[in-house]
Amino acid sequence: MKKSIEHYLEIIRQLVTGLYKVEVEGYQEQVLTRDRVNLRIRLRFVNNSLLEISEAIRIVDSNFTWLSYRYHYQRPDGSVIFRYDNTPHHPDVKTHPDHKHIGESVIESQRPDIEKILSEVKEHLCDI
Repeated sequence: MKKSIEHYLEIIRQLVTGLYKVEVEGYQEQVLTRDRVNLRIRLRFVNNSLLEISEAIRIVDSNFTWLSYRYHYQRPDGSVIFRYDNTPHHPDVKTHPDHKHIGESVIESQRPDIEKILSEVKEHLCDI
């Protein structure tokens, strides 16, 4: 099956609408072309923690490329629990530009998919 932006967005819509006790504060799909999309999502969880998702994606010959991404999860007070991104500001990290912030620390990491991000958030929900 050929991968498409629309198929990817449908998977994300299903993930978001299937969340329990989560307020969708923002959901924006900006389809620029049939091969290019920007996605922005804000999810508020029952403990008032916040997950912000931002992706800029291009697809060529069924291959997805994340031009930029940011998955930012924070406590109700605004302090960072974790953030994955590919902003090239940590050249010392082996997976540069991909990396993960855990509180004040920065570690190597590849880009996770949104389903993994949501699973990681669930692990933190009772810790806050």
